[in-house]
Amino acid sequence: MAGHVQAILHQHETRGPELAHIDGHASWLGALGAELLILSAIPERASRTATNAPLSKAEWANLLHLIGSVEHVCARHRLKLAVEPRFGSIIQGADEIERLLVGSEAGLCLDVAQLFLAGADAVDVIEEAPNRVRHVQLNDLDTNLGYQVRGHSVGFNEAVALGLYRPLGEGGTDVQRVVEALRRKGYRGWYTLEQEVRLASNEDRPLGPISRSLEYVLPLLS
Repeated sequence: MAGHVQAILHQHETRGPELAHIDGHASWLGALGAELLILSAIPERASRTATNAPLSKAEWANLLHLIGSVEHVCARHRLKLAVEPRFGSIIQGADEIERLLVGSEAGLCLDVAQLFLAGADAVDVIEEAPNRVRHVQLNDLDTNLGYQVRGHSVGFNEAVALGLYRPLGEGGTDVQRVVEALRRKGYRGWYTLEQEVRLASNEDRPLGPISRSLEYVLPLLS
């Protein structure tokens, strides 16, 4: 269906290696029969920091231009592109999402939890650009922990270990409101479930929360 790739898009000097990196993923996804490449713009390799320095005008120009090049790469492999705003990435909050929408024609992957952590509202994005939404990742959060992650008083990995992600409907991100907004706007793409978890032992199995998420969301989609 889809696959995710992270790339440094704002630095002109890394353009060649980053496009080659993306092309490798796109080739693999195309060979598997996928429909979509999901792209996140990261500040640097091996970094999950959420305190990125603002990009300069030149860096934004590089980023938006390279996103256009990625669309051409995807087209060669019969894939569509969806940029995913993520907490800790270059494109995360409302201002960066607006700049992406205005400066490119790329589609969006909406990750409900990641948008919350970044301080953006998924429904606002849907209302602003419904025709740009190409993929949706449904998840729910303990919003008290989420606010601590957003404020950098708790690290993301630590919060996951403390139970940041909750089964759909058991957190505070109002998944039902998101699904209803998508249905009003005629969204016909895929929904995927995503629930990051840190297992306490090899015997732990995460299928129980996933089952509860399915029980919650299937009636919303019927």
